[in-house]
Amino acid sequence: MISLNLSCRAVVNGRSERDAPKVLRGADLALAERNKQFARAKRWETAKLRELLAGPWGQSIRKILNFLHRMKIDDGDLLIALLDELNWFAKADHSIRMHILAEINDAIITLRICNGFSPIDDALPGEQPTIFQMIRAKLNHEETP
Repeated sequence: MISLNLSCRAVVNGRSERDAPKVLRGADLALAERNKQFARAKRWETAKLRELLAGPWGQSIRKILNFLHRMKIDDGDLLIALLDELNWFAKADHSIRMHILAEINDAIITLRICNGFSPIDDALPGEQPTIFQMIRAKLNHEETP
């Protein structure tokens, strides 16, 4: 009886096809590129945050970030009180204030999702503004309704 070896692989220059580098195409290529871009963005955000923590507002920013990491769903008023207590945003550069606003936004969205709420629930015109809308107004030096 003759048996066929079905597990044979083509060997080129001493390497099998299995050892050849995978060539990405189509959706796999797009996903790999998006992952690279996401990794670059995360490295940039981390570097920017390190720069902010090393700057003149570092101690205040650290207090805010520590609060955000332990914040509960009902702690919005405490977050506003902390920002009022620190009052650093009155003199801080716009880019610094917007970076902190993004950190606050991410924390609130994560907290809402973890507690079973929709990620964003901004108030409609005429309604009481949400905690995020009040903080955004403070950091943008806007008047709140």
